[in-house]
Amino acid sequence: MIDPGPTPHREDFARLMRSRGHDGMLLSRTSGGSDAALNTPRSEGEHMTSPAPVPTRKEIQITGIRRHVAECVTSVKDGSCGACSNTWDTAVHLDVWIRAHADEYEHKRFVKRTEEPVNVYTKPAKGQP
Repeated sequence: MIDPGPTPHREDFARLMRSRGHDGMLLSRTSGGSDAALNTPRSEGEHMTSPAPVPTRKEIQITGIRRHVAECVTSVKDGSCGACSNTWDTAVHLDVWIRAHADEYEHKRFVKRTEEPVNVYTKPAKGQP
């Protein structure tokens, strides 16, 4: 099959580069000649590869004190009540708040939640630099 386009073949490029003293090195420029683009020399026929990924592991680090909170989820006219307690370091205070809210509003359904601030960070796997 004959190439209908006017572009030269790969062999013609290699011959032209060798005639100019480049000995098969192809200098490629990205983004249309911008000064920010880098000349990246690579041998002809060599594929550009990205560096191999370094094995990593994710670790979770607790960064604060566990906090307890309660929310009233009793159904009312417009949805759920949604009243929330303060946050405390122990769950004992939640029971006191739930009893007080139930006595005052006659609500019967609550949800207790525990919040614990954590950070996730990535570090190299064991045996990696």
